[in-house]
Amino acid sequence: MIDRTVATEYFEWLPCSGWKETLMEFRAGKMHMEGKKVNPDYRKGLVRIGRGEEGLLHFQWLDRNLNIVEDDQIVLPEEAVFEKVTQSSGRVYILKFSTNNRRLFFWMQEPASDNDAQICSSVNLYLNQPLVEFPGEDEPEASAPLPTSEYMVEEDLSSRAGNLVSASMNTEVSSDVTSSGPVKLSDLQRILT
Repeated sequence: MIDRTVATEYFEWLPCSGWKETLMEFRAGKMHMEGKKVNPDYRKGLVRIGRGEEGLLHFQWLDRNLNIVEDDQIVLPEEAVFEKVTQSSGRVYILKFSTNNRRLFFWMQEPASDNDAQICSSVNLYLNQPLVEFPGEDEPEASAPLPTSEYMVEEDLSSRAGNLVSASMNTEVSSDVTSSGPVKLSDLQRILT
């Protein structure tokens, strides 16, 4: 059994050496907690969920104008839940971690609110998939996640080209990492026992 607190603390500083695949993304701004009040960051944002080359699930927030990843959270299965904030009259959502007091707030920026519930469901579906080993990883068996909209793809095509530049800078920083491949659940369990 993995001690989630230790594993979470271990993975918080682990840099993402590369990106294996994007599972889903949607437009959302982030919010900052000030006391008991949550205030919006008015920049255009993008939430991206995907697997890093190390095999772990990443929940990222990007500034869409600058195309820079500002937040990159590694999430273990059953460690977090994404849900609508019922106390808000707006389209505010929270990513709550069960292993500590981390709470990240977001506000939906998708043009139509009709898909908010499906986006929320898809996020939770991906967040709670067990770690799988490469190759031949299993796909989620529940309802199909919401695909990236064609409108979003057209709007963000130029920013994706910018990712290539950012990725090359990241490889220089992470080239000192010596890894023999993706992290496996059995390796984590062995390390933590």
